[in-house]
Amino acid sequence: MGMPKELVQRDSSTSTELGIIRINNEVIRTVAANAAQEVKGVHSLSGRFGRTLLTLITKKGAARGVKIIFEEHDIRLRIYINVEYGVDIPEVADKVQKNVKMAVEKMAGLTVSSVDVSVEGVRTIARFDRRQLTE
Repeated sequence: MGMPKELVQRDSSTSTELGIIRINNEVIRTVAANAAQEVKGVHSLSGRFGRTLLTLITKKGAARGVKIIFEEHDIRLRIYINVEYGVDIPEVADKVQKNVKMAVEKMAGLTVSSVDVSVEGVRTIARFDRRQLTE
């Protein structure tokens, strides 16, 4: 009981009659990251500045922008995204929440109590000179 522990457990594990099934946290992050990026309007996941150097060193770029918080009987996820310019941001965030929850629960068999989405940036439209496109 008490405060939730962020990444206290190394893996998510389940005991069965034949043994133990362990799912590494990186697998959970990757499932969540892929589910978030499937949503139309999501440009990319956002690696926060403090985590960027760590991400480069540990080569965990695929799931950057996803945090797992273990609670007593379930997990909470925090997803940091960048969206495309012109999208309905609350609608995109809502779809990310639903898609991530469904994917993690279905693929990892975990109970996801919440998916917090933080929109960190907007991808701006690049303006090209037509001459650059024909050269």
